Amino acid sequence: MSQIIFEFYGRLGKLANESELSLPIETPIVLEQALQQLAELKPDLSENLERCACAIGDELVSRSMLVEANTRVALLPPVAGG
Repeated sequence: MSQIIFEFYGRLGKLANESELSLPIETPIVLEQALQQLAELKPDLSENLERCACAIGDELVSRSMLVEANTRVALLPPVAGG
């Protein structure tokens, strides 16, 4: 089985109690489906996952993107400022 590595930033890391998680998953998979599986595994993250941005490398990516095995996906929570 393949995996996708999720990196948690900001409050997501605190909610997950870790900075990253390797999710065993059949790939390729649409990123949105992988996020749904992550939410099932880590229910404390589920509400926040709906609002976070997803990045692969230095680029923000769409949740409709097809993700391959061993991809690192950074999850970035929304930031409030003023």
